[in-house]
Amino acid sequence: LNCTMKSALLLICLAFFVALLSTGNACDPNSDNQPDCSDASNVQTNIRNFWDPTRYWWCESSTSTATAVLCPLSTGFDPTKKECVSWSEWSWTAYC
Repeated sequence: LNCTMKSALLLICLAFFVALLSTGNACDPNSDNQPDCSDASNVQTNIRNFWDPTRYWWCESSTSTATAVLCPLSTGFDPTKKECVSWSEWSWTAYC
């Protein structure tokens, strides 16, 4: 292989590695799913807590740390509706 082909192959491998790393962090079912508030998509949005169905995560601003919010009594967090619902409406859904 000439130098140009080696460089191109190296860049392709590097791009593939970076892509694998970025998709690997998308959903970790072994974590509590606490969001990074510096990511604008997590701000002012109810986010599922993987470890506790009676709580969800809340980022007040992009400079804050996510806080766990407790659902009202007799309710659980529905990740599809992104709100607390009565246990009669709640059903478990897969994390990822």
